Order: sequence, then C-alpha cells, then structure tokens
Amino acid sequence: MSSTTSTNTSAASSPVGSYSTLTHKPLIADKLEVGCLYLMISVPLPIYLGRKSHSYATSLPSDPEYPFATYEQGVTEDCLGEEFHWDLYWHTSPSVNAYDEGSGLIYRLRTLPTSPPTYSYDRIPAHRVRTFAQLVGLVRLISVPKAAIPHLTRYLDWLAEDSARVATRSFVWATMAYYRTRLHLLKSGDDVQDHCFHQFDISRLTAEVLSFAYHEVPAVLEGEEGPRPIIRAWNGVSMQLMREDDAAAVKRRKLELLGRQKHAFGAAAACHVR
Repeated sequence: MSSTTSTNTSAASSPVGSYSTLTHKPLIADKLEVGCLYLMISVPLPIYLGRKSHSYATSLPSDPEYPFATYEQGVTEDCLGEEFHWDLYWHTSPSVNAYDEGSGLIYRLRTLPTSPPTYSYDRIPAHRVRTFAQLVGLVRLISVPKAAIPHLTRYLDWLAEDSARVATRSFVWATMAYYRTRLHLLKSGDDVQDHCFHQFDISRLTAEVLSFAYHEVPAVLEGEEGPRPIIRAWNGVSMQLMREDDAAAVKRRKLELLGRQKHAFGAAAACHVR
C-alpha cells in the first residue's frame, strides 16, 4: 500500500476560543526530539546581569478579548522593547549518553549598538542547549520525520539568513520563520496536508509563548540551574508518514471533532481539512 505524508496539528483538537491557561494546559515535553524546530526564549544579557532594569509580567492579561496581536505590533514599531531574545533551535542529532541531549543549530538575531538599531544574524552549532544560563525555555513548533531533516536544514539555513536581512525584531523574525516553514512543508508535495494552516492565528501563538515565558522567567533571574523546560505548542504542527487508510482515518476523526465542537459551542474550531 502506498504511503502519504500528513501534518497533524495539536491545535486541531484544542478548545474553541482565545488562548487561556484554563482551557489550554501546557503540553509538557520530557526531552528534546530529533527533527523538531523550537522557539528558544532567553533573557537578554543586560537584564540577566542586572545592568538593565526590567519588570516582567507575572501572567497574561485576564481579559479574554485582549488583543495579543498588539504585542507583535508594539515590538515591531519599537513601542515595546524586546524583553526576551526569540531564537530558533533546530534539533538534528540524538544524545550520545545520559548527560547529553544531542545537538543542533541555533538561528538568532542580536541587536548591534548602532543608531538606528541594526541586527546581526548568527547560525551557531550547539549542544546541551537546555543548560544555557539565560534560557527561559523551549517551545516545540514543528516536528518532522528524520528523513526530512537534511531537506529542512537546507531550507532553514536559507530562510533564517534571508529573512534576517530585513528583520527589525527577533520576535517577528522567529514567528514569521515558523509560519513560512510551515507553508513550505504544506507546499512540499501533493500528499501533504496541514489541517489547521489556513486558520493560523499569531495572537494565539503569542499568548501561549508569553504565558510560558512569564511563568518560567523568575527561575532564570534567581539563578536556578537547568535543564530548562520544554513545551509542545498548541499551535504547533507534527508531520508524519502515514498509509492512505491511516490518513483517511485521521480525516474522519477531524470531521468528527468539528461536528462535536459545532454542536457544543455553535462554532467549529479553527481547523481545515483537505
């Protein structure tokens, strides 16, 4: 029987409505996984060393209608300073012993002391990233089969550097790189399906990663040693190789979930089935 490639998102079965820690419990991961792209959240060095004062929020705004897209807009327009470094970590190699979780590549932007501000781009081979002192945590965004790692590595190498040429803030650069990588995977073959791509909502992703970061940052500022935590994003995507009958079963399951959510809430969750 021939096989097909399907990308299944955890968001497809998430509760309807805005992101909330009450309805979207953190999806904790025990370890780094080979073939996964992570959003890597860190405290900037001046804040970490105490050379720059900054008061982090302790939680998300309680208003369910709070427009989290304004965070991205505020950062982009320089109304809000970047309180975190938002990098990408691509985990490509497995662990070699119990004390080593493997290795991968960090793609990052850093501010240069120029006026107006400019950014430098780096691609850094790294290992044991969870022990980095300034690291707040990692959010898994994309998971692909091991066979896809060489192809996606080449794409990420090109995308990260190319988009860095016009980047003005690391948050926007990193989140848009995730969006474009997900679009690239969707277009990589006729058999690839992403059931929720067309309803991707930057506000929900922003709320999720900020909630995680605000919860974990006190431990970093207090000098707590790693390894730092990992979560799987509700708005993330997992790409799997599936047989045709398995793919059909997934599609039926998605339709069943849509029907139940529409019956219970009067509306369906953001989910697209091809």
